[in-house]
Amino acid sequence: MGNRHPSIAPYETLACRDGQLLAVAVGNDRQFRELARALGAPELAEDLRFARNEDRVQNRTDLIKALEGRLASDTPHGWTERPTAASVPCGPVNTVSEALELAARLGLDPVTSVGEGRVPQVTSPLRLSGTPVAQPFAPPRLDEHGTALRTWLSGPSDDPLPPRM
Repeated sequence: MGNRHPSIAPYETLACRDGQLLAVAVGNDRQFRELARALGAPELAEDLRFARNEDRVQNRTDLIKALEGRLASDTPHGWTERPTAASVPCGPVNTVSEALELAARLGLDPVTSVGEGRVPQVTSPLRLSGTPVAQPFAPPRLDEHGTALRTWLSGPSDDPLPPRM
């Protein structure tokens, strides 16, 4: 459940209805107050156990219980819009296929064709202006590079591995 950084970690995965997970990122006290309001529980931000980042970390178990008690009334998809509208980053924890579908809907081109008859590969989400990110290539077929690898493995230890076969 997140890391032990201030706030509610600053990110946490919280159970909603039917055990589905919502990832929430709260990096400061203002965001926590907004999250509490968006969840219809502004009293959480006034609770001394949760008022400051260090308080929330110290009382993390109680905080998670309180938040999940509120979130149990709806699904992650149902909750996402309210905290997001309050500038609190959150979203459902997706399966890989759901994440790729979402990226495609957002126009992020999540997969790259790597040749006819080959399974498309996940595209790097990085977009660098000065140095383009290398696009993925197809994994080798069974023993496709076997001879070159066996030759390299049996050779002197100072021979570099051949560049991208």
